[in-house]
Amino acid sequence: MHYIGIDIGGTNIKIGIISKDWKIIKICKFPTGSNPMEIIIDELDSILKEFNVLGIGAGVAGLVDTEGNVIEAANIPFFNNYPLGKELKNRYNVEVKIDNDANVATVAEAFFGEGRGVQNFILLTLGTGIGSGLWFNGKIAQFPMEVGHMSINYKGKSCSCGSLGCAELYASARAIKDSLTEKLENGEESYIKELYEGNFYKATSLDIYRVAMEGDPVCRAVLKEAGKALGAAIANLINLFRPEKIILTGGLSQAVNIYIETAIQEAKKRAMKTLASAVQITTSSLVDKGGVLGAVAVLRELCRE
Repeated sequence: MHYIGIDIGGTNIKIGIISKDWKIIKICKFPTGSNPMEIIIDELDSILKEFNVLGIGAGVAGLVDTEGNVIEAANIPFFNNYPLGKELKNRYNVEVKIDNDANVATVAEAFFGEGRGVQNFILLTLGTGIGSGLWFNGKIAQFPMEVGHMSINYKGKSCSCGSLGCAELYASARAIKDSLTEKLENGEESYIKELYEGNFYKATSLDIYRVAMEGDPVCRAVLKEAGKALGAAIANLINLFRPEKIILTGGLSQAVNIYIETAIQEAKKRAMKTLASAVQITTSSLVDKGGVLGAVAVLRELCRE
């Protein structure tokens, strides 16, 4: 008997098969695209032909209600006001649990990762946007932690959420790409132009990181600015919650040098000294599997298996 875990992000979807004893049978990764349900259903149909499945858990980058409806997904417009839980339950007739992607990744860290044995920690998911989950007094806090939409510049850029100066406008993978694109369009030179036959619009945030690590000054400057913005957001979280740990995950957390280093330095500089000295900021070891494992963990709490 197996479970299916789905991690739905703004750029990629991961779908995994997990055994009852928590072995990962396989995880597949797909671009999110404009119609993510088509991708999800195709893969689930294929899995269910081969495996006996007890339930499906999913984490979505957006606001999710207790019924499994996606209320708002700023970076995945397809899922705005979408009854994902009902859709999956009606189609496959198994137990289904839908939650915010950062919440399920937080649960994964508590059970399997850097959060084991920690009573109070915050998880930040660094990708297309920025999500967050709070593990408080040994359990997941059941309220939105939309850190990506916490304003760090009240006169800043307009965000799709309706606010100004949101953290993910300055510190996310999308922000890094947008910042570099603006610099190149304004005539600055970068080695990034040697990729994709000069079509720098195709460059990913991790391309930018790789070129920055090779010494490119424009890419390094972009990553440092993004790191400072992330550090400002982290400092606010330290001052508000006084966590024991802040765990960084998501594809962008792999950019440890320059981006993550700058963020940690900035956070420690900005946060209240007593609070900053007590918190450990670290990266996750579950980057590619945390969302899938966490979705199944939340599901199994529902199934009581």
